[in-house]
Amino acid sequence: MSSDSTAAALLTVLAGALILPLLLVGGIFLLIGLNTGSAPGPYTVVFAKAGDECGVTGQYLDASTGAALRCMGPGVLRDASLEFPGFSRAQNDEVRRWLATLAEDGGLSVFDHRSVQAKIDGIAAGLPPGTRIERESGSTRIWIGAGLTVAGLLLLSGFAWRWHQNRRAGF
Repeated sequence: MSSDSTAAALLTVLAGALILPLLLVGGIFLLIGLNTGSAPGPYTVVFAKAGDECGVTGQYLDASTGAALRCMGPGVLRDASLEFPGFSRAQNDEVRRWLATLAEDGGLSVFDHRSVQAKIDGIAAGLPPGTRIERESGSTRIWIGAGLTVAGLLLLSGFAWRWHQNRRAGF
């Protein structure tokens, strides 16, 4: 084996050791960033049935009665309480009364579900600055992922271009 082919093999290994992690980590950051906004926010009500899985954020309520559900999710055990972050006791009681009023006729409809969410959104919008918890944004992770992926692709194209030039020159 000549020294030129040894250098080419070493350069290929170095390129793979540098580019592959950039592309993998960049892709992971992109996936996480794009999926960040898909989870329920702190003021989101999820109407579910008993036994359904729940996530880390959001309030899980029984779809027919409006009662808070005790549920389990991946690594999460949620207690049955209807408390929203930043809401006063009176505001949480107002939401509970609204749910009880809507459920009096024997159950909650899809329109009742929307009405409850609108009520909660209205209260959350009126919270003073600093008490309202904003939904987590994935934009930082998206930018990091895009930057790492672009850097990996630029390095890959540079190595590919150099390899092509060397092949044309007979190396």
